Amino acid sequence: MEYSLRDGKGTKAHSFKEFIMKDGTKIGVFPGGRGHNPNLDIIIKYQEKGKRVRTPKHIHWVIDILVKKEHDRELSLKFIKYLGDMYERVDGFKSKEDRAMCELKETTHEKLKEFEELNKYGEYSVEFIGHLIELMIKMEKNTPPENPARVFKELIEAILNEEEIFVIVSKATQIGGR
Repeated sequence: MEYSLRDGKGTKAHSFKEFIMKDGTKIGVFPGGRGHNPNLDIIIKYQEKGKRVRTPKHIHWVIDILVKKEHDRELSLKFIKYLGDMYERVDGFKSKEDRAMCELKETTHEKLKEFEELNKYGEYSVEFIGHLIELMIKMEKNTPPENPARVFKELIEAILNEEEIFVIVSKATQIGGR
C-alpha cells in the first residue's frame, strides 16, 4: 500500500506491513517518526476495496461499535470488553525488528470468531476493528511513560460504562470531556 505525503513533491510512502481482511480491505503499517521512541513509531492507513487510502480515527470505530451495540448489546459489550482487556496484553514495539514483523497476536481469526455475528451491523468487520485497535494500542504504547496516551483506554471504559453519547464522541474526537 502507498499514500502520498503532503510534502508538495509528490513523495509516496510505502507500507512495510499489510493486513488484508476477508472483504478486501487493507490495513497498511508505515514507519512513523513521533512519540517517545520515533524509531518504533507507526502510521496506520487503510483502504476499502475500490476506495481511497484513509487515516483511521477513533471516531470511525467508535461509531461502528455503537451501531453494533444497538443491534446486539450483549455481544457488542463482550467485544468491547475483549478489546479493553487486550490493552493489557499487547505491548508496544521493543525494537525496529519487532516493529518490522508487526505481529498481531490478539486479533487472530480464532480469537475473534465468537464476535463475527456483529459483522451484520455497521460498516466495519470485527476483524478490521480488532486489527486496527491492536495496532493503535501498539502505537499508543509508544508515548512517554511520564505522559502516557489514554484515549483508547478511556473510550473503552466510556462505552462499557454506557456513558452519554456526548461523552463518548467527545473522547473519540479528543475535543473535551463532559
